[in-house]
Amino acid sequence: MAAVCLGRYHLALSPDGNWGGPQPDNTITGLVGQVARHEAHAALCALTITDTRETVVDFTAPYYFESATFVSPAPKEKNRSFAILSPFTLEVWLCIIVATVLAGPLLSLVSRLLVVCTGEADWTQYSLQTLSFNMYRSLVFQESLIITNHWSLRFICFGWFLFTFCIYAMYSGTLTAALAIRAYEKPIDSLYDLAQAHRDGYTIATTRDSNYDAAFKNAESGIYKEVWQLFDKKDPQRSLLPNPDVGIDMVLKEKYVFINSLLSTKLKAAQRGREKFYLARQTFLPQGYGIICNNGSPIKDVFSRILIRLTEVGLVIKWTNDEVNKVYHFMSSARDPGPTAISLQHLQAAFFIMVLGLTISAIVLVLEIVASFWKRSRSAGKTV
Repeated sequence: MAAVCLGRYHLALSPDGNWGGPQPDNTITGLVGQVARHEAHAALCALTITDTRETVVDFTAPYYFESATFVSPAPKEKNRSFAILSPFTLEVWLCIIVATVLAGPLLSLVSRLLVVCTGEADWTQYSLQTLSFNMYRSLVFQESLIITNHWSLRFICFGWFLFTFCIYAMYSGTLTAALAIRAYEKPIDSLYDLAQAHRDGYTIATTRDSNYDAAFKNAESGIYKEVWQLFDKKDPQRSLLPNPDVGIDMVLKEKYVFINSLLSTKLKAAQRGREKFYLARQTFLPQGYGIICNNGSPIKDVFSRILIRLTEVGLVIKWTNDEVNKVYHFMSSARDPGPTAISLQHLQAAFFIMVLGLTISAIVLVLEIVASFWKRSRSAGKTV
């Protein structure tokens, strides 16, 4: 393109390192400013075509389209200390506990009601403690030691055993998956998640003088306006960073969410270790890239014709994919480690429950001994 349009050419960088554009004080910054002031004939970069920039420079036909996303630190693995309780919610656990506690007394009540009403007792009379413990035992071991000749009691037991079978099957299957597969904290996946991330101490940031900066800043309502309110107004330099490289690096150093173009984010994250970052699933703000030229420049139409031909034959997409694959080939990328061995960390809750049971047993034992001595002392007092 340079050979066709300009022959010999000279490459220069933006003095302020920004893409730039018109500012409220009527200055024009960055690459856009250099072209607008005729310090350069054209600027070739990931420059988004915007109405504001088109007031001071001319854009060629767009050669690439993509959307924005945001990148945050990779979610941390959840604490697995109480993983054995994770298959069920708190409400389910409470319902199971209540059902188990009431099952024994219900069986005992029906058994005694049958004796009163029919005069027929079971082959074996079980105490309330025995019935209650058997209901718990059948929940854990899927086995019952209760034998009855009453069909009403049999149907109660049948319903309870079917209930415990379903609970046991769902718990054991879900627990295996919960222990073997890694679980992570909820990631930041959409613009609506940014408010919670901000409350959690994250700084919301994007590139200064970029299309994203303008989109959020100029929004009058809606989610973009809400996101702009999350930017650091006390210290704008924390939210408006000089370039994407600084933003990606800040994600690794501090609690940052950086808004940037999807392709650029993928490449820069891969270069630094893809497993260290999380790219949001939601994309937004579709945009087109073009080459900027001086207002009225004759090379704009020449560039546009060349770019259209390159786009139509698919070379732009091919070159983009080649660059992405090249980076991912040489740089480490995130891989799912798959199922892991069950460790002591996963079973901490099981040992905690065992220790808790032993502790309660020890307390009850002490109370029983104290109560026994107290009864003996009272008996000895009465005898004297």
